[in-house]
Amino acid sequence: MFIDEWYTDFYRQLPIGYHNAHVFGQICWTHAYYPHEHLELWRPIPNPTEPTKTVASQFQLQAAGKDAFNRAIPLHAPKLETYEEFIVVRAKVRPVLILQPGSSLSDSMNKGYSAKIQRKLCLVGQIFGLAHTVTGKAEFSPGFVDRVRQLEFPELLFLPKKPGFLEVDSLLRLDSVQSVFIPHLTATSLAVSDDVATLIQSQMQTLFTGQPPDFYAELRELLLQP
Repeated sequence: MFIDEWYTDFYRQLPIGYHNAHVFGQICWTHAYYPHEHLELWRPIPNPTEPTKTVASQFQLQAAGKDAFNRAIPLHAPKLETYEEFIVVRAKVRPVLILQPGSSLSDSMNKGYSAKIQRKLCLVGQIFGLAHTVTGKAEFSPGFVDRVRQLEFPELLFLPKKPGFLEVDSLLRLDSVQSVFIPHLTATSLAVSDDVATLIQSQMQTLFTGQPPDFYAELRELLLQP
């Protein structure tokens, strides 16, 4: 048996107000970045007409060297301290699932000090299609997908397609979690059901502690039975 057969009600529709009141398990869209294996930097190109070297309008791609995050002169425009860099990452717009809707912290807790406590961030897990959305060509082997559908891997969860929201069967990757500025989220009215939300929370507990809760361990054992 597979998880999408065990839970026949995999999703739920959120009520009016879903745009502003994000919840655990809600599907949203945002630009998500690819983790970079090779660190590359956007370094300013020296401008002979700007003698202070603190203003730059042109940049070039460079591999990170020994002086990375340790530049001699800060930039005034765009602002960049000597211990900072513009790093090069690729990103694309993709669906994500909210894992932590936002913080209730307030900057009033730090009144009189410069550091911000409320950063207006939430935590999301990236969602990847298991097939090309246009051609329908599978991008993962059926055998691997079946193993995901049986909860073999706590960092992965199979998400069945939902026309209008997820056009193809998809994969939630809890090993690709990112923080996102909340205003950059485009919310949808779709969220996973309460049962599936509990499952995701148990998978996260397994990843963070190395100890699967009884609920998750028993469900996985049940699905893995021949």
